Amino acid sequence: MTVTARNAHGESAPSLASAPLAPTAASTLPAAPTGPELRTAATAATLARTLPTALGDAKVTGYRVTVSDGRTPIDVTGRDVLVTRPSAKGMFRVIGGLQPGTRYTVTVAAVTAGASDRVATVSAATRSTARRGKVVGKLNR
Repeated sequence: MTVTARNAHGESAPSLASAPLAPTAASTLPAAPTGPELRTAATAATLARTLPTALGDAKVTGYRVTVSDGRTPIDVTGRDVLVTRPSAKGMFRVIGGLQPGTRYTVTVAAVTAGASDRVATVSAATRSTARRGKVVGKLNR
């Protein structure tokens, strides 16, 4: 394959020929994340999950998280936090803007160039009111 450039001044000479291109598609998509947990407060929740053990040969470019209260799912923006332990790796994402006393379903899927169809799902209700913090220890003056 060769390319040329064209503008108001004319057309360039053709480039050197490239090697033949043969795109290849991933043959195995990653599995869904495992062990999803939703830890809730009154207006926020933390989604915790374990990375898929079977990643296939498709490069994971991120994770798509959606949240729904039974209506249209909404994409959750933000960044995941990766926590590494000797026994496993875990991912966390905080989801804000939730309504107190509401049941939510959260889905998470690995995103690749090909697809993100293998999802993990978890549901939980937010607390109806915010809890007051408990003071532990003594204040030294």
